[in-house]
Amino acid sequence: MTNTTTDIPPNGVGELPFTPLLVPAVVFVAVFALLLALQSIVALRFWRYYGNAIGMLSGLLLELLGYVAKTMLARDRHNKNGYILYIIGLTLGPTFLSSALYLSISALLRVNPSVQCLRIGPRAFSALFVLGDFVCLCFIGVGGSLAAIFAESPVGVYLMISGLGTQILVTSIFCVVLVVLSRRLGTDTQNAKVYWYCVLLGVAAACLFLRSCWRAAELSGGFNGPLASKEGVFIALDSIPMVVMSVLLVILHPGFWFGRQTQIKFIP
Repeated sequence: MTNTTTDIPPNGVGELPFTPLLVPAVVFVAVFALLLALQSIVALRFWRYYGNAIGMLSGLLLELLGYVAKTMLARDRHNKNGYILYIIGLTLGPTFLSSALYLSISALLRVNPSVQCLRIGPRAFSALFVLGDFVCLCFIGVGGSLAAIFAESPVGVYLMISGLGTQILVTSIFCVVLVVLSRRLGTDTQNAKVYWYCVLLGVAAACLFLRSCWRAAELSGGFNGPLASKEGVFIALDSIPMVVMSVLLVILHPGFWFGRQTQIKFIP
């Protein structure tokens, strides 16, 4: 059964309006702990890709902490510290993961210097997408802080929705760029590997897009709005897409796909 609460702030950080299910939370803790361990090994193996490592390790750690917090809330949904950790982890985690996704553009352009999009080089592409990700992070971070301090004000929620909207926009542009690159590469034998790399990156981007749209809709009613207690929908549109995206990003590490072609020069 779902326990509900009516005396919590509609817009600010308070407590969950329902009691989370313990089993799914434990399952996702185990999944993200495994992914974090695997990514740590990959980061050590391909240590020159430090931009990718920072984004992946930070994002996976935040996701892990978010689900650890959810297991705490499953035992006591009035745990304020657990609630804050849950909000921070599962809201900011995908923003760090998306930076690793965006940096993949740089690897693609470095191994295919003849394929250009708008005459923008690898570093410029990486910088533009990571800048958009940073703006998203600032909106969500500041918005979450304001929501925690001024619980009755909707400003914090609006800022977080703006951050998610920025993420949706940047991810959409990323998908368009991937389509352009994949079409220019073609599907012949010589470029088949890079082509499928683009396709799988597109799947990861679609997962991020789906999750961002859902969280924007969820926050439209505040932290404790009508969608906040739809745990089944949350698992389907947030938890599972983030697992799929994380698995794909671990598998799609440029070091595995392009090796020495990008290992020395791939700085971001």
